[in-house]
Amino acid sequence: MSGAGVTEALRTVIEADQGPLSPPAEAMARAIRARHGAAVRALVFYGSALREGDDAGKMLDFYVIVSHYRAVYGAGAKSLGAWLLPPNVHFLAITDAAGRPLRSKYAIISEAAFIRRAGGGTLESMFWARFTQPARIVTDDAALRARLIDTLARACRHFVTQTQPLLHGPQPPGALWARGLAESYRTELRPENPGPRAVQIVARFPERYARLSALLLPQGPDGRPDLPDAGPMHRGLCRAKWALRRIIGTPLGALRVLKAATTFDAGLDYIIEKVQGHSGVSVTVSEAERRHPILYAPRIALRLYRAGAFR
Repeated sequence: MSGAGVTEALRTVIEADQGPLSPPAEAMARAIRARHGAAVRALVFYGSALREGDDAGKMLDFYVIVSHYRAVYGAGAKSLGAWLLPPNVHFLAITDAAGRPLRSKYAIISEAAFIRRAGGGTLESMFWARFTQPARIVTDDAALRARLIDTLARACRHFVTQTQPLLHGPQPPGALWARGLAESYRTELRPENPGPRAVQIVARFPERYARLSALLLPQGPDGRPDLPDAGPMHRGLCRAKWALRRIIGTPLGALRVLKAATTFDAGLDYIIEKVQGHSGVSVTVSEAERRHPILYAPRIALRLYRAGAFR
């Protein structure tokens, strides 16, 4: 298949992920739009609530794509922080028309930054690796929708180039995707064990990842991926890039946590709850820490780290 044919086939895979939002996600999308108004260009729904189905008890994860940061924050520190280290993370809790309590963690990012970073234009893997997973685009702008579909397709292609040298020989169809997601999770401040979590995510969509593998990976005579040996130099360079991502991921993650304290309304208690749910580790947060999350964030993070919350 030609390069253009592969690109079009990738878009077809991403299009197959699209569909109507679940009622809870639809209600939350409306609430996010109402909060930020005309600045919102599109929303991208992703994460465990999408993967595991309609469950009102789950946190609803969105990327909220805006025209520019000043349209949301004005000219100030929040705009500067979003531009320097996107995204800005917010929390929203609502009750839907059926009386169900819903919660969302959503990330605000500019259209230009999302298209560049999610499409592979950054060393950090948290953007492009995340969007090799199924995601649903919500926008009324057909041209923007097409650009976002293309961005998610480019995320898959870039993911493969950054992961394939780590493996060689016959592989199960989902092996490369699980390996790359695990490598990416190791670059972030995440409480869960990266390897099993990555395998679990890929195993939920076996046909999808088999289609992506058939499009992007060399196939053996049995129709399964059969990856050539990249050689010691190329493999070493690939490993070095993942090591560099891990090195820079910790301080960048810490900076994002500090920045989130200025935007993530009531977020400190949620973060503690989330960490406990994934790792079983919890700490007690004082009222002073709730009132001044930026001041106390390093101390709380150190307590969680020493307790073994981050692997």
